[in-house]
Amino acid sequence: MVTDGIFKSMTDPIRRRILQVLLQNELGVSELVSVLGAPQSTVSRHLKTLREAGLVDARQSGTSATYFPVRNQNGPDRDLRDRVLDWSATQELPAPLRSRLDDVLRSRQTDSDEFFSQVAHRWDAMRTDCFGGAFHLDALTALLPSEWTVVDVGCGTGYLLPLLAQRFAAVIAVDPVDEMLEVSRDRLRGESAKHVTFRKGSATNLHIDDNQADLCIASLVLHHEAMPPDALTEFCRILKPGGRVLIIEQEAHSLSDFHEMMQDRWWGFDRNELRRQLAQSGFEDCKLHDLQSVAPAKAAAIDAPGLFALTGYKR
Repeated sequence: MVTDGIFKSMTDPIRRRILQVLLQNELGVSELVSVLGAPQSTVSRHLKTLREAGLVDARQSGTSATYFPVRNQNGPDRDLRDRVLDWSATQELPAPLRSRLDDVLRSRQTDSDEFFSQVAHRWDAMRTDCFGGAFHLDALTALLPSEWTVVDVGCGTGYLLPLLAQRFAAVIAVDPVDEMLEVSRDRLRGESAKHVTFRKGSATNLHIDDNQADLCIASLVLHHEAMPPDALTEFCRILKPGGRVLIIEQEAHSLSDFHEMMQDRWWGFDRNELRRQLAQSGFEDCKLHDLQSVAPAKAAAIDAPGLFALTGYKR
């Protein structure tokens, strides 16, 4: 019976030490040998017993395995296994083992530092290849209240909508172009799509009632509007008192190729003038933020203006 194996596994002091050490850190066999001061054959034999009892498991990486304690694993003896692990975690690790474990972890950190020193110049590309370029944005939105209603002004193709729909209770996506709204709808799938409402409208006429939203986002929208100050007033109207606005815009520029390609109405904005207009529209604590991480996707991309962010609260 598995229960007998669990009790048997705890009768040997080396196995109890292995559990204690693994509850501190996941380790490979050679690392456990260093910490315990026991032969590898002995450590491997005891690991086999602990694994058969369901107290530890291993993940394989190449030819090496890393061992870790198993918690909350379904089965008839789940409660017993968890109690054994909880008890082991309360037992004090002898000072010699603690010292050797610290030595192993310091050595591991040195190996990690050496790895990063070798890949420093290509780490950004490696990370982006694995996780994409916007995972940090996904994480940062977790700082905002999930019960908010968020308006995405000029939603375009809806590139923000999957993230907003996942994070917030309600999202209103507004765009004046039917084709853009159609692409935005096609981008959303599954349960999160239920949180999004689509409206045909412009930044100066959002077709949203007064005091409805907690956050209004206008990302690269105002330079397409005939009357940006009117748009700022409209943002203020639809926000609840204390609601926030986030504007992302182009710096003032004279890049004619970019201007023509993007069919912009405005050649960017003087950031301080736009902040003044935001304050006049009913917002307070208006702040400018540099966006220094912005870079073209390709080295040969057309020259583009810099970007800045502007935030404020509705009075």
